[in-house]
Amino acid sequence: MPLDVRNPGLHDLIAPDAPIERVAGGLGFTEGPVWRGNALLFSDIPNNRIVRWRRLPEGPELTTYATGRSNGLTLDRQGRLLAAAHGGRGVARVADDGTRTVLVEQFQGKRLNSPNDIVVKSDGSIYFTDPPYAVQIGTPGMSRPAGWWSAPIPGKEQPCNGVYRLTPDGALQLLADDCALPNGLAFSPDESVLYVDDSAYKHIRAFDVRPDGGLTKSHILLDMASTDAGVPDGLKVDLQGNVFCTGPGGVWVCRADGTLLGRIILPELPANLAWGEDGSVLFITARTSVYRMQTKTRGALLG
Repeated sequence: MPLDVRNPGLHDLIAPDAPIERVAGGLGFTEGPVWRGNALLFSDIPNNRIVRWRRLPEGPELTTYATGRSNGLTLDRQGRLLAAAHGGRGVARVADDGTRTVLVEQFQGKRLNSPNDIVVKSDGSIYFTDPPYAVQIGTPGMSRPAGWWSAPIPGKEQPCNGVYRLTPDGALQLLADDCALPNGLAFSPDESVLYVDDSAYKHIRAFDVRPDGGLTKSHILLDMASTDAGVPDGLKVDLQGNVFCTGPGGVWVCRADGTLLGRIILPELPANLAWGEDGSVLFITARTSVYRMQTKTRGALLG
């Protein structure tokens, strides 16, 4: 069964018999999906590209949309593609012809670590996480020694693994410097809360968002510690405020008050997810494949 039910409220969001459809396979390591127009875009990190998947009258199509290293993807308020450049150690806008425009790659004169995930607020501000995964060279998804992120890493210039905000006028602000490995992030529907998960501490934090876009007090929304394989990674929120986070064993689902509803179990360990089609479909990137699952809820297609 694809559902690990911890609270019957999970069935209000996902039907008990909802199938999981594998729509793409044979990839390197998939990440950062976002729905744009009539297509799903996602990162295939080892193969150094952004992939486009779409259904055509003659059948599904899987093609390279753009080349270059990326991890998390999102859209700006004009519908343009933004990429957490990961190996490029910056944030970039990717045009339809594949041209990349670097938006930021330094903070206070030092290179960023490796921007991982990214989201855009309604005022046009870009928020992103900056763990050191690409600085600490290795294969995506590889096992690393315990506490590797706290040891000196050659080439790492930033003193912290932060959460940042790039304002519409191009100013870069460090919003949180007390994370271990900040990864996925998403706003609550009213943008009063920013959720950030931490792959090292295995939890989701909920930050209050100030009127000026900064972050203030936070609390642990959900402890995701588990003996199952995997760590908190990609994060999305539905329009009711429920949080969907890839993590140990599958996709964890909780309410805005932190009540755990259960997990979606997939054939492969998931890394990230996005709302697609009419907003009621979850697309989940999982190692070498991409999966599709119909839900009974709906999420925002932007952000």
